[in-house]
Amino acid sequence: MEESSILSKFENLVKTGLVLYDDKQEVIEQVDGELKFQFVLTSALAKKPTIHTSQPQSEGSDGGLHQKPRSGSDLNTAGFEIGDIGANHFVAANKFCYARPHLMLLTSDGHRKQYEPLDEKDLEAAWAVLAAVGQGQDYVAFFNCGQDGGCSRLHKHMQLIPTPKYSFASFLDAEEGKCEQEPDVPFQWFYRRFGPEVDITPATLRKVYTDLLKQATEVGLGRSEHAASAPHGAACPHNVIFTRRWMIVLPRRRAGINKEAGANAIGMLGVIAVATRNEIDNWVRLGLTTTLRELGVPKSA
Repeated sequence: MEESSILSKFENLVKTGLVLYDDKQEVIEQVDGELKFQFVLTSALAKKPTIHTSQPQSEGSDGGLHQKPRSGSDLNTAGFEIGDIGANHFVAANKFCYARPHLMLLTSDGHRKQYEPLDEKDLEAAWAVLAAVGQGQDYVAFFNCGQDGGCSRLHKHMQLIPTPKYSFASFLDAEEGKCEQEPDVPFQWFYRRFGPEVDITPATLRKVYTDLLKQATEVGLGRSEHAASAPHGAACPHNVIFTRRWMIVLPRRRAGINKEAGANAIGMLGVIAVATRNEIDNWVRLGLTTTLRELGVPKSA
């Protein structure tokens, strides 16, 4: 699948109004100590469901939205699908976008769940999409594993957006030979750079992810808000964020402090999408760094 095809189909969905994107969204900067936060204020998120309201999409009749979701899925992608990635995954547009484009990479099997860890086929498919869309600009893929990891749907999926210009992970993009200081984030995170000498294969990605998840699990297992009720086979709640140059895995304790102070994987890197200014005010009132410490596993733990 080529970049031009993916972007063209995404833009057509925006033009028809099926995909919600606020072209007047604002980026509001807040600083807490040595950390700089970017709040993306966008009306496109006003009706975004949570895991507690995750009934299959059925809005409207255009684009095939009257069709039923895939068997086992709580996410109806009819009308939003862009194309298959191999035999086990497909790309769809995210209906509620805070980036342009904002893509979803879903398992073709709707019975696969968001609380499962990524497997080699998931990583292979994500790498293929990163390679396809990353010709014109850099993209980042991310995975919100489990309810406490910030997922809003249970059908197993990753998301991809253009890499934010600034985030806590920006130091990982420093040119070879240049050393940028790692920011003092208030939570545990584990990362690996992909050096030019590394031959990136699906097996390589799986090993890197498995190693990082093991470290995250050692500090995070049993500490999440819903640990006692975790389904059988569930991984330690965590976030995965990766580009073609690096991967981060970080354990999570909860998805949010309250309804107006939660974060997905990208939010844990200081780029937080919100629907209202009240949400920003709530974050500031609670303390930006303090909130991230509560959502992740504190370094002092």
